[in-house]
Amino acid sequence: MRTEQNVLLAITAGLVLVSNLLPGDGVEYDRAALAHGELWRLWSGQFCHWSALHLVGNLAALTGVAIVAGRTIRRWLALLPIAAPLLSVFLYFAAPSLERYRGLSGLVALLVVGAAIEGGTIGRLLAVAYLGKLAFDATTGSPSTLLPEGIVIAWPAHLGGILLGLLAAFGFRLSAAADGSE
Repeated sequence: MRTEQNVLLAITAGLVLVSNLLPGDGVEYDRAALAHGELWRLWSGQFCHWSALHLVGNLAALTGVAIVAGRTIRRWLALLPIAAPLLSVFLYFAAPSLERYRGLSGLVALLVVGAAIEGGTIGRLLAVAYLGKLAFDATTGSPSTLLPEGIVIAWPAHLGGILLGLLAAFGFRLSAAADGSE
């Protein structure tokens, strides 16, 4: 399993790198472009960013969650290239008014679930705080200092990440039960 995780982690790093080196309008989640068959956006839209500051902020959040959760977060990180298109499909159907999206934050939400499960008390506290922030963002439509003017926080991506995290947790539990390790 370690080899598969390493391959998926390398794919994740490659997606972040490539998606942020290419012009954002060609790789962002774009509802109309997806409807016209530009399916690579299912992946790249979750990894590209609006600005260098946005990228650094998302990577800092990812790093913070990984520190809280510890080494066991590797299996969650390995899910990101698999979760990215699922999150984009979620956005396509659950958030029809969201025309364009960029960022890792929805995938970071998946990792917050991992931190809640793997990170003990501090991980659970992080998850509670994150849910509070999600509720605030959903009810206020607030902007972020990490985003350019006119771009608001895409809270449906964060909600989708949490739902995918819960699905992953269920999958990990089923896998552990099948292996007899639970």
